[in-house]
Amino acid sequence: MLNRELIGPSLFLVLFTLYALVAWQIPLMPFEEYESVTSATLPKVYAVFGIVVCVLSIGANLLKQAPAEKAELLSKGNLLRTFALLVLMVAYSAMLEPFGFLIATSAFLIAGFFIMGERRKTVLLFASVPVAVVFWFLMTQVLGIYLVPGNLWS
Repeated sequence: MLNRELIGPSLFLVLFTLYALVAWQIPLMPFEEYESVTSATLPKVYAVFGIVVCVLSIGANLLKQAPAEKAELLSKGNLLRTFALLVLMVAYSAMLEPFGFLIATSAFLIAGFFIMGERRKTVLLFASVPVAVVFWFLMTQVLGIYLVPGNLWS
C-alpha cells in the first residue's frame, strides 16, 4: 500500500516522464541544428533532473527503516481534499478569462484555503486578496506583463 511519502514522488515521476516524452519531441529550428544550447535543452534538463529527484526520493523512502504501523497511510479525506484542489485548479483556469486575474485568483486562494481547513473569514480574506493584488501589481505595473482583466468588465 502506498503511504504519503510515496504517492507524491510517484505522481511526480509519472508527470516528469510524460514531460520528458514531450521534451524530446520539440522540433529544432533550422538555425539551431549545430548549436549546443537549443530551445529543447532546458526542458530536457528539467525532465531528467525531475526524474532523478523522484527516483531518489522513492528510493530513500523505500530504504527507510520505518515500521509499517508508523507510516501514515492515505486517508479518504486527504484524497478527497486533493481531488477538490485539482477540480478547483480547473475551475480557476475557466474563471480567469471571464472574471479577470484579480477576482479569479482571489476566489481561487479563498476556496483553496477553505478546502485546506481554514474557516476564519478574516484570515481567508487577508491571506488571499493582498497576495493577489501584490502579485498583480508586480506583474503588470513593475514588470509590464499583461494579465487578463476579464471579459465581464470590458
